Amino acid sequence: MEHHLHHGPNGGPPRREKRERSLAEISVTVWLTAENASFACKNGLLFVTYGGEEKRAFLSRQFPFDFLWEFISVLDEEQAEIGIIRRLSDFEGEAYALLRTELEHRYFAPTVIRILSVKERYGFSYWKVVTEEGNVSFTLHDTFRSIIRAGEHRLIFMDVNGNRFELPDVEKLDRKSYKKIELYL
Repeated sequence: MEHHLHHGPNGGPPRREKRERSLAEISVTVWLTAENASFACKNGLLFVTYGGEEKRAFLSRQFPFDFLWEFISVLDEEQAEIGIIRRLSDFEGEAYALLRTELEHRYFAPTVIRILSVKERYGFSYWKVVTEEGNVSFTLHDTFRSIIRAGEHRLIFMDVNGNRFELPDVEKLDRKSYKKIELYL
């Protein structure tokens, strides 16, 4: 926090005035590009080399519902940000394929096609659904907070294990499925 001295009322003793620092003063964004960073997979783990230093890397979408392949934060093992990939397409060939595969695994979200049943018990809801991957059961804690609206008709379910399930368009569900989810909309 910076302080500036200003004279008090009637020319009295100076008083300190706090000035909030701007976001630009607090954070310096490092943009990772194909020119300044490289990525490699070793024993199934992702590594980044930046500034001559190789570190274990973890990818995190800054806008997971809006920009799937843009604004990707690259974190180290302590979850400190190494830098941001502005667009995945800034990388080509093997690096692009490696980054895309890593994000697809990290953000795997089967698409819900039909809802078979929903049962509520003691603050949890138990779901049986049909996805593109087959029939799946999952549990939500605090159901209203675990269903995230990601657009006008798109929903994301976050289960108790951190798994995601996506319902691309609630309006396109069959009538029976819609009736089962209607309460949570």
